[in-house]
Amino acid sequence: MTSPIRLLCVLISLAPCLLFSQNIDSLIRQLPKMEENHDKVVSYYQIYGHFLYTAPDSAEYYLEKGETLSFKIDDRQGIVLAYDKRAGLAMNRSNYDLAFVYLRKADSLLQQMDWPREQAIIYGNFAGCYKDIGQLDSALAWNEKFIQLAASIDNQGFVAYGKTIAGDIYQIKGQQALAGRNYLEAVRVYEQVQDTVRLADALRALGVSQIYYGSYTDGYENLDKAIAIYKKSEDYYYLSQAYRDVAGGYFFQEKYPEATDYNNQSLALCTQIEDIYGEAQSLKSLAKIQVKQKQLDTALQTSLKALELYEAIDNPIELAGVQRQLGEIYFLQKRYDLSLNAYQTAESKIDISEVPPVLHDIYKGLYQLYDATGEAPKALEAFEKYTVLSDSIYSVEKAAQLEELQLIYNVEKKDQEIKILTQDLTLSSLRRQLLSLALIGLAIIAGLIFYGQYTRRKKEKAIAFERSQRQKAELEKEQIEKAQIERELTAQVLQLCRKNELLLNVKEEVESLSKSKEVNQEQAVRRLSRTISRNLESDQDWQQFLSTFERVHPDFLNQLNQENQKLSPAEQRLACLLRMNLSSKEIATMLSISDEGVKKARYRLRKKLGLNSEVNLQKHLLHYRQKELVY
Repeated sequence: MTSPIRLLCVLISLAPCLLFSQNIDSLIRQLPKMEENHDKVVSYYQIYGHFLYTAPDSAEYYLEKGETLSFKIDDRQGIVLAYDKRAGLAMNRSNYDLAFVYLRKADSLLQQMDWPREQAIIYGNFAGCYKDIGQLDSALAWNEKFIQLAASIDNQGFVAYGKTIAGDIYQIKGQQALAGRNYLEAVRVYEQVQDTVRLADALRALGVSQIYYGSYTDGYENLDKAIAIYKKSEDYYYLSQAYRDVAGGYFFQEKYPEATDYNNQSLALCTQIEDIYGEAQSLKSLAKIQVKQKQLDTALQTSLKALELYEAIDNPIELAGVQRQLGEIYFLQKRYDLSLNAYQTAESKIDISEVPPVLHDIYKGLYQLYDATGEAPKALEAFEKYTVLSDSIYSVEKAAQLEELQLIYNVEKKDQEIKILTQDLTLSSLRRQLLSLALIGLAIIAGLIFYGQYTRRKKEKAIAFERSQRQKAELEKEQIEKAQIERELTAQVLQLCRKNELLLNVKEEVESLSKSKEVNQEQAVRRLSRTISRNLESDQDWQQFLSTFERVHPDFLNQLNQENQKLSPAEQRLACLLRMNLSSKEIATMLSISDEGVKKARYRLRKKLGLNSEVNLQKHLLHYRQKELVY
């Protein structure tokens, strides 16, 4: 079973921006002499890709160099690749939360760019992350998007890799026929495009399927081919997986010393390249062997180490698997309470629609446990669940489908060889019969696929309709709230206008009375005039106005101040009133100044904003759009 922790770098290895035939040491020596442009960014990322599986710290060093340069020269493609590779490094260290953060950043930037190849890679990486954390339906959905986009740009290498990942997911689900179909399709494509490295992945996956059905000779042959390619290309991550796959074959054959040896080789490689997931897988496999050899105490310690690593990754499927294994060990040690707790913990982490094979083993263990402790009703219930899953997983029909797919592949491959060697030869009767069987098999599979896609699309449409209804309701709610705020703002403006207009009229009348020669009257009038002036200049109403204004036009003033010289409070008030499309007369009333004062204030504001005389100040502020901040 393949884990796609390295999907990102595998996919990028297919892209032209990664390793050329150029020697890495030579490339590193050339870096100081290179100009600071996109080519240098790509060179940093080439070196990152070279070190990722052998020296992750060195890979991170060159990634930081490329990322820093990308931001310095505003290279958008370089920034996207930096996020992409950050996600790859996080996946390499099994930090999936961080990987999702960087993948979403890359996806967000790609929505504004025309770069379908990199967009496809991001989709594939989402699929890989979701697969590693056990969310298989989400993994299939993202992988389907990856395959569709890869097909639209006619990248057969990507399509084949998507088929391999689909096979891995179906294998985890226990749907071996679908897994085999996807692996075979991947092998055919890689042979056609002559991609030796990726062909190794498909051969390895096919070898695992062949071993699953007891075809050990063919399975080991394909695994040996894959191992030779991985060693030549120094692909230590997939080499460690191939070792685990070989160990799995020997385990099925009860050749425990050979299985232990290959698992230890895998564990050593995983430790070297800091592959936490691979370490956990190797430890879990070693514990299985130790259980078979009755080394229960050793198996317990090995399983607990694997559990600790899986908890760091937070993969529910693998956590359930190692908890089931602990349940078996505790049962054999007759520590029944601990065994029951481990089995129940395992059961709670698994969705039957996602991975029935794991649940199958859990119910088998629960049946044995309840039977040993004399709890007959619970034992019967567990046995019934175990039987149902056994029928669905190990049916004869699925085995026949995979054999039929192997026949299709062999026939098509023979067809190609015969056409190349002898174009004019007539097909033999036996070959026609085999081809007919293959076509019948393809028709059956196509029908099953069509029905599955129809059911999935129907479900997706229902979910999309429900989501659109929720979004529509939220939008209507936001519009109602905004309209209410705008009414409040308008009311405040009118209130300020009426207040200032009233106070100005009163002030004028008071000032005319001040001309009276009566001394006491004159003093009283002056006090009254000063009081009115203080009311006109009060900031309390203005603060309330600005608070409501910022709810309608969020960040308007902050953005103005950031992009221009800092505005004074009076200039900010004028900008807000112009933004509300008030007339000069209304503005004069609001600010308690004359029409001439408004003209002078507008002139000072225009100067602060750096606008020439040809630009209409009010139109500029009415149509002002805040620029999106880039972090």
